[in-house]
Amino acid sequence: MQTQSQAHQMQPVLNLNSTSTLQKQIQQLFEQAHAQAVFVTYDGVQYQSYGTDLSRAETKYIPASTFKMLNALIGLQHQKATTTEVFKWDGQKRSFAAWEKDFNLGSAMQASAVPVYQTLAQRIGLDLMQKEIKRIGYGNQNIGQQVDQFWLVGPLKITPKQQTQFVYQLAKQQLPFDTVVQQQVKEMLFVEARGEHKLYAKSGWGMDVTPQVGWYSGWVEQSNGKVIAFSLNMQMDSQKDIAERKQLTLDVLDKLGIFHYLR
Repeated sequence: MQTQSQAHQMQPVLNLNSTSTLQKQIQQLFEQAHAQAVFVTYDGVQYQSYGTDLSRAETKYIPASTFKMLNALIGLQHQKATTTEVFKWDGQKRSFAAWEKDFNLGSAMQASAVPVYQTLAQRIGLDLMQKEIKRIGYGNQNIGQQVDQFWLVGPLKITPKQQTQFVYQLAKQQLPFDTVVQQQVKEMLFVEARGEHKLYAKSGWGMDVTPQVGWYSGWVEQSNGKVIAFSLNMQMDSQKDIAERKQLTLDVLDKLGIFHYLR
């Protein structure tokens, strides 16, 4: 016999008849958080957009630290680093105290340690980086001339809809990289599990653009193997928005029946 919890976890991902109701509920959720944001989902068949500013779904923004996903894929594919290599802290003061330590690519992904991935980008080099981004078709495919800045200040930009497709392809290992490389990067993105449902994601915060932009992009792998990818994209107006990225994502995933969590 199913427990109430099990039945709750096994409910349909999305009842199409209630889409408009869900859109209103999620819009209200974002309004309560004073968030100018969009939340895009993709299940391999169709996209859905929710939020207070649906036009953001098709608007290009700098990827900020969500680019670490592709940066890691390129670096590992071309053997510019390994998953076990330790990137030593040089003792210099960094933007956040949490970055003042040694990292490997996985721990740097979790901490969103920009200096580590800037080092990786420098190893990849401008020519190879540009070639790979064009090969993948990532965003507007324009990285300019600064190999360690283009995802932080531009000119590289991507829409939330494009980002959602990218993380879906990573989740399904459909990107044109070795399967083992895609699996290694996927493991770096694991956030938590609820029952047999697993959440993977990467945050992003574009601090050096106006207005500032925030991301929380990833996917849920459900117990039946189904993957639902998502991207939250929002305008960052204050310090509270840093935590809001993940919290709003969890609230929306819960409301959509994609990933239930304990409050």
